[in-house]
Amino acid sequence: MTVNATPGNGASSTNVNKNTTAGGAGGIGAPQMGAAANPGSGVNRTSPLALPEPAFYSTADVRSYCEALRAFGAYSAIEVEVAAEILKAALEQAPGAPGDHLFQRKLRARTVAQKLSKAADALTDVAKDAAAAYAAFEREYADVMAPRPAQQQHRPFQF
Repeated sequence: MTVNATPGNGASSTNVNKNTTAGGAGGIGAPQMGAAANPGSGVNRTSPLALPEPAFYSTADVRSYCEALRAFGAYSAIEVEVAAEILKAALEQAPGAPGDHLFQRKLRARTVAQKLSKAADALTDVAKDAAAAYAAFEREYADVMAPRPAQQQHRPFQF
């Protein structure tokens, strides 16, 4: 159910959108809050934005963690780069200071958005380094990871 409160019906002067469900986790009529509304709560371990527990008891654990970290970095890098472009476009359309030229407004918007773009580059590096970490693990521990064949019992030579 969506409720829009406007000044005409006795509410404050801002619009309020409140999504409710019947029988959700918070009970009947409880608002649904996502990760954006309340960061750090309700982390779903199957989400692309959640990393598994760093428990390294087998090679499969190392591989799954590195793969999850790589996916996290790649997915997050895309999201942050898109956010940088949206921010740049929004700032370019924002009213400038008196006496500002269009070029100055675009330059300032680009300067601000470059910081987010730099963060996206760092997340891309996270994805690369996670893949490289598993490759290094395989290379350095290949002899330990490979199952060794059982030593055969040799009978002494007899005539």
